Amino acid sequence: MRFFAFLASSSLVVGSMLLAPLAIAQPEPNGVWLDSDTNWNSPNAAIPQTPVFEGDGNLPNCLDNARQGALYEDALVEAAGWTLTGAAHIFGDTTIVTGMANADGMCRPTAYQVFVFTDGTFSGTLSPTPMDARTDGSLVTVNLYQEGYLSASFNRYTSEDALCCPSQSSSLFYKVELLDDAPVVVP
Repeated sequence: MRFFAFLASSSLVVGSMLLAPLAIAQPEPNGVWLDSDTNWNSPNAAIPQTPVFEGDGNLPNCLDNARQGALYEDALVEAAGWTLTGAAHIFGDTTIVTGMANADGMCRPTAYQVFVFTDGTFSGTLSPTPMDARTDGSLVTVNLYQEGYLSASFNRYTSEDALCCPSQSSSLFYKVELLDDAPVVVP
């Protein structure tokens, strides 16, 4: 009888594990900003400070994924508390730097942001708030295709999508414009 109970409970656990990825749905969409035409960037804004987390999080275990700063813009992002991740992108006087505040258990960036600079001056971010890997509105790619012109692709999840597999994406084009004599990223 014990053997049967073990098999039954083992089958239940294995069955639950197999179905678990299908049952994981996205929480409230945080990429709704992609459906709006609002610009969150403003002239002469300060670089956003890194979000504060309780405890150390997983970032100390993932510093092998961090990038060593080499650019003036890197130093500005690090001074705001961010850990550099991914490659910097440079075209003419436009520089793009990505920073993360934490990482998940697989060392994917969480609370990360993409910062745009024009001739060393902070021009804005690609998202109004920090993003988390594998969530609605998280960055997939960024393309700096001309000085002051860039595009980005973002994951779009529905409530039925598993974390591994967003069923949609959104693309956004940005231009750096001068407003009040200061460069500003405008989606």
